[in-house]
Amino acid sequence: MGIFLQSLLIAIWGGLCQLDQSGPHLGFRKPLLASVGVGIILGDLQTAIIIGATLELMWLGVNNIGAYVPPDVISGTVVGASVGILGGGDTSTAISTAVAVAVPVSLLVQQINMIIMTTNISLVHRADKIAEGGKAMKLSGLHFVGGLMFFLSRAVPVFLAVYFGSQFVQNILDSIPANVLAGFSVASKIIPAVGLAMLLTLMMKKNMWIFLLIGFVMSAYLKLPLLAVAMIGASMGALYDIIIENGKVKVTNSVVRNEEEEEEYDL
Repeated sequence: MGIFLQSLLIAIWGGLCQLDQSGPHLGFRKPLLASVGVGIILGDLQTAIIIGATLELMWLGVNNIGAYVPPDVISGTVVGASVGILGGGDTSTAISTAVAVAVPVSLLVQQINMIIMTTNISLVHRADKIAEGGKAMKLSGLHFVGGLMFFLSRAVPVFLAVYFGSQFVQNILDSIPANVLAGFSVASKIIPAVGLAMLLTLMMKKNMWIFLLIGFVMSAYLKLPLLAVAMIGASMGALYDIIIENGKVKVTNSVVRNEEEEEEYDL
């Protein structure tokens, strides 16, 4: 398979991963799954999974919050995994190359994404006018236009970066001021800490801190592997959900009985 065809397939895959974000939500927007497609196309699934897992951890807390547009982890992962695999070398070198390329690419495509989201506002105004005329078919067509714009916003940069190689990305980065790149570097180191902090914040709400404490004890003192801790945590979560649901059922039954008794008393 030539580099052109590989780049084209990877670009299509990157665009489809983006559409999954606003479509079926199958999880392909996540770095780990996005890198699997790259590994299948390039014939190196093992390295792709390792790179995807590394980037998954690094971008663990990157999410859309309010009006905030986060770095585009799709493009960063797809390009990073592709360049890392195509660059050759051992796994450690591939990971280093992937991370070095993924972070700036994700930040650059973030700006493209903001431009696309801004220009797509015109489609909303167009949809208002079409809706007033009652033309449903034309209204549906605008959804495809907006989706195509998002698809191309990922597919085109991914194709250029993969086809022309890491040097193409490097030339773009060389045109960016050094202080801006320094800021990118600092941000890439803060991102993992922010992601873990966001998860810890969720765990500390209400009674969730109990499960965090149990997991910490099992890992730090009982020396259980992470897989075992995860399986125990999933089981405890299921039991917790069953207890809560049973409690709700008992409360509902109690309310129903009280209402029935009140009705009998009224008679």
